[in-house]
Amino acid sequence: MKANFPQIPISLKENVLENVLQKTPFGFSLVNEDYVFEFANDEWLNIVQKTRQEVLGKKMFDIFPETEIQLLSIFDHVKKNKEPFYSPEHSIKLKRAGVLQDVFFNFVYQPIYSECGELQCFAIVAIEVTGLVGIRNKIKDEEERLRLATESSHTATWDLNLKNSEIIHSSYLSQIFGYENDDEISHLKLRTHLVEYDRINIVDKAFQRALKTGKYQYEARIIDKKGNLKWVFTNGKIFPDEKGQPARMLGVMQDITERKNNEILLQESHHQLNTALDATKLGKFDMDYETQQKYNFSPRFLSILGYDADTETIDSKVFESHIHPKYLKIRAAALKQAKETGDLFYQTKIILREGQVKWIEIYGRLLESYKGSKPYISGTMRDITDLKEFESSIKESEKKYRFLADAIPQIVWIGESDGRLTYFNQATMDYSGKNYNTFLEEDGWLSIVHPDERAENQRLWMKSVTTKTPFTYEHRFLGKNGEYRWFLSRATPQLDEMGNVKKWVGTSTDIDEMKRLDQHKNDFIKIANHELKTPVTTIKGYVQLLKKMRGDSEDKFLVNSLNTIENQINKLNQLMGELLDISRIESGQLPLHKGDFSLVKLVTETIEDIKAADQSHQINFELSHTSDVEVFADKDRITQVLNNLLTNAIKYSPNKKEVHVKLFIDGKCAVVSVEDFGIGMNEEELSKIFERFYRVSGKDEVTFPGFGIGLFIVKDILDRHHGKIWVESEKNKGSKFYFSLPLFKN
Repeated sequence: MKANFPQIPISLKENVLENVLQKTPFGFSLVNEDYVFEFANDEWLNIVQKTRQEVLGKKMFDIFPETEIQLLSIFDHVKKNKEPFYSPEHSIKLKRAGVLQDVFFNFVYQPIYSECGELQCFAIVAIEVTGLVGIRNKIKDEEERLRLATESSHTATWDLNLKNSEIIHSSYLSQIFGYENDDEISHLKLRTHLVEYDRINIVDKAFQRALKTGKYQYEARIIDKKGNLKWVFTNGKIFPDEKGQPARMLGVMQDITERKNNEILLQESHHQLNTALDATKLGKFDMDYETQQKYNFSPRFLSILGYDADTETIDSKVFESHIHPKYLKIRAAALKQAKETGDLFYQTKIILREGQVKWIEIYGRLLESYKGSKPYISGTMRDITDLKEFESSIKESEKKYRFLADAIPQIVWIGESDGRLTYFNQATMDYSGKNYNTFLEEDGWLSIVHPDERAENQRLWMKSVTTKTPFTYEHRFLGKNGEYRWFLSRATPQLDEMGNVKKWVGTSTDIDEMKRLDQHKNDFIKIANHELKTPVTTIKGYVQLLKKMRGDSEDKFLVNSLNTIENQINKLNQLMGELLDISRIESGQLPLHKGDFSLVKLVTETIEDIKAADQSHQINFELSHTSDVEVFADKDRITQVLNNLLTNAIKYSPNKKEVHVKLFIDGKCAVVSVEDFGIGMNEEELSKIFERFYRVSGKDEVTFPGFGIGLFIVKDILDRHHGKIWVESEKNKGSKFYFSLPLFKN
């Protein structure tokens, strides 16, 4: 680009140009294509706060690394487009006095090319406008603040003519009194909204004062047009006429209902706080955050320290003189932490003037400064002497409890409400040989449970925790000798008054020897049943053969004897079968062969079989269903159930000769009932009737013959069929047994 200068010598032109550029009131510099400074005038150096020696011949971004990201893109733009780049109020981060600041400039980046069109350098013109931008932003902020203040002030204006009571007001005044903006409201009408007490005792008196002082001000209650109670604040001034008489009153009004309600709530809160402090026997104090000196002591605070609040006062340091010497370090640490966190808490002993020792608890919190006030800690002091003595008693009791728990050989454990086990007695460690902490880990106690029982153990335990019901389970524990032994674990929940679980207390008792004996018993029953079956079967065969050969004999003694022998053999077979069933039930191996069959037919056939064997009772069968009733079950086992209930009904009603059987449908279940009118049962007997080996007694307290295992087997059979059995009974009036089975769905 050519400049049209007059024909002046080159050296002279350069000197003149340099002098002009040095004196310009704006920053000017030249940077070559390698971004090295070749020229910078005084104003530019002043802007960047550098000397000529620090700049000339140096690379721009070595001197100002913080500008590299911003300016490189500008230079690239100028190179690419070969035209100047103008950037008004451009923000550049510069270090000034060691501080990185945002500085604003009006920039011009002018590329200078040779006559051959090659880029020689960049001419940079910089005019700092940081102050101008700051002033403009400040004006903008002030305008925004003024706008917000005007919009949010909710202030109504009014102009009252004192001679004719005419009033001119803003629309917001109408809103305060509950009117629409275009409603016409007279001064007299506005006065009718004042609460009468406030009109007489506050507003009228404020007006009389205003006539003397010229200032009109009050806070009063109004009831607006919609019936809402409000608080208003009025501030006005009286202007006299040319004769000095009151002529006009100008003023403003604000709805201060929220503020007044908050003040009332605050007063009530103070009252409630003081009441709560009195009720909880807390002493209150305030403490300087910096000096940690106390002041504003409440009467209760003084009372705890042994002073009479009505006659005595204490200075800010008397409290410290009562602290027990052994607890000075604890107090110092708490005060230090309070300065760091804003929370003050510690417990200490104090010594009263009479030498009496008390325990107290100090709690406080930092309250931030408000409207120029210093921050301070507001706190309470509580006499916890009784609590400490109670805690000491509890610890002593716990110590004794743990001693007793560790002294017994039985394993004792305690769990939390969520099922986590948190305590094990010494017997646990003695048996397992494991570390105490192992059991405190999550599911750590499962490490000694046999792998085959872990899943069921955990399932039953969580079921008890969820349902809040006692836990019972037999499982094997691994001992320190590497062998497993059987244990019976039981746990009972401790409930609070609301029925929530507080703790679980459990025990695990070694039943390994019992299990072995039980196994020996089961083995004996199996062997005895097997060994007896052959001779019993042989005897039964010969009896049946003799009955065939001599059944029509006139020798009645012989015939009766053969019938008696056969009946007793049948009873013996039944008892042997029940003993074998008991063994199978306990081992979980009672076989079931299910199929669908008619329950009506089964009940009918079973009744006929009972009648054929025993004609002592009349058995009546009632069917309360029009069609057949089918179930999916083990026919032989259900026959065993019904046979047991019928023989029991006959056995336990020796003086009554009727038994009623009924079959009916209840929802999705078939129900069979067997009712007798015999000896019946009381509540205690009813609670035990389905237990193994339990037998009911008659009037003379002589127990009826039998092992007492029939109903136990019946209940297990029905449980395995997802059925139920229950009983209704009254002593000396008879019993009614029910059992249900799910209906067969074809």
